[in-house]
Amino acid sequence: MGIELFSAGQQGVGAFDGGKFVEQRPISFPGEKTAVNRVGSLFYWAWGKATEVAEIGMHPHKSFEILTYVIEGIVEHRDSLGSLETVTNGGAQVIQAGSGVYHSEAFRTAGSEGLQIWFEPHLSVTVKQPATYHQYQHELFPSSNEEGVTVKTVIGGEAPIKLDTEATMYDWTFEPGASYRYKLSPNRLLALLVIRGQGTTQIDVEASGTLSHKDFAVVQATGEQNLLQLTADSEQGLRIIAIEVPEDPGYPLYHK
Repeated sequence: MGIELFSAGQQGVGAFDGGKFVEQRPISFPGEKTAVNRVGSLFYWAWGKATEVAEIGMHPHKSFEILTYVIEGIVEHRDSLGSLETVTNGGAQVIQAGSGVYHSEAFRTAGSEGLQIWFEPHLSVTVKQPATYHQYQHELFPSSNEEGVTVKTVIGGEAPIKLDTEATMYDWTFEPGASYRYKLSPNRLLALLVIRGQGTTQIDVEASGTLSHKDFAVVQATGEQNLLQLTADSEQGLRIIAIEVPEDPGYPLYHK
């Protein structure tokens, strides 16, 4: 497959609370317009921003593992388990919905921005487990700087988030002109969302492209070429959220 790029115009959109919270959806809910139907066990991915203080009222979830990753601002979580918590810049909230849970979300500052991502575990297994909620502030996540690129691990390795779904997730921040190489694994898919800046991506001469603000990409190793090189624009830098999942998780996936 190499690299498949999808512009913002090819992705889905959504809004809540009378349009106070608007979303770009690289992977939408079933029946909605979307760049791709799913990426392996990545079932849904939305990137939203509050134009003013906004709230999404109580609603149910079951079985899925739902991550809210805060880019900036203050996000409040309330649920039927008795949780009432807030998380800020770089922090995360995780619902493992199990047999069922109700929750609400509130964006307590204008400009609050975050991602909500649904990971699909083996649903017939997780639906029998009790629901849980956990949150993690930014300082808990490991990060390193490699020649102008800050690599923050959100899921996988030494990161505190542990899911039933097999996945790794990174927040990559590039200084202007910086480059980073990521080793692609056979039979795995890497999904990328550009949330700041622009740059280029390349696996080999035949698989390269430009990454612009709001682009979504799905990347897979091509033959013997398994090094993905990302390079930030020399003027404005680049920030990418990246998630890697198996192409086939080894259990049946929900038919969208």
